[in-house]
Amino acid sequence: MFKLNRVNGASFYTVSSFEETGMVRHCITTREGGVSKGCYSSMNLRFNCDDRRENVLRNFKKAAENAGMDFNRLVLSHQTHDDVVRAVSEADAGNGILFENRFKSADGLITAERGLPLVTLYADCTPVLFLDKKLGVIASVHSGWKGTVKRIAAKAAHRMIFDYGSRHEDILCAIGPSIQVCHFEVGDDVAEIFINEFGEDTVMKIGDRYHVSMQKAIVKQLTEAGIPEKNIDDCGICTYCNSELLFSHRKTKGRRGNFGAFIELI
Repeated sequence: MFKLNRVNGASFYTVSSFEETGMVRHCITTREGGVSKGCYSSMNLRFNCDDRRENVLRNFKKAAENAGMDFNRLVLSHQTHDDVVRAVSEADAGNGILFENRFKSADGLITAERGLPLVTLYADCTPVLFLDKKLGVIASVHSGWKGTVKRIAAKAAHRMIFDYGSRHEDILCAIGPSIQVCHFEVGDDVAEIFINEFGEDTVMKIGDRYHVSMQKAIVKQLTEAGIPEKNIDDCGICTYCNSELLFSHRKTKGRRGNFGAFIELI
């Protein structure tokens, strides 16, 4: 179950199954509680836009503080809508925050080291968080439609299993706020790709247009990778429908900031 928390004027989601383990700090931020203005109001975590960099850094500091994390140790991904899941170590602490992002491509981050907050950013694409509740391994994945088709979520699960020794039944997964089938209209070519890859139930026709459920496709690839469906928590929250609380690229035609998924082993 996802829970909306309010702290210091900000709001963020947490996942009950993750909290119950006592092994992680984590959150998925919203638009509330930052210092940015206009279309970036107010907790904008997007650097590559015309918001002031100092505002974005202040927002990251506030988000980290609200989650009980060290801002100076945040590790940002470098999202290219690909399927690269990068292992993160102590040498990466501060990547993309204290120094220029060193990752060529990293839509997924994974680590078994404590005190390294992994950060991935969103404005309609799908956040997927992972926790091995026995061994203490975490991952965070940015799954847009291209990454979903490339099965980046399943690849993160496979990395946990084959590189870190996780067992399928010990992996908890949480699918965060993202554009849902109600508003994710796609062309015939993309609809055909999803039907071929994940089955007809991941595509819906509304009027004369196709709509895709990335969330169903992600659940399918995770269960096919051996993750029990009961271990997968899908929040069902649509960024487009809730654009007053969450940034949505489609709703605002690109005039928007980013919200973030943060997760760290304690």
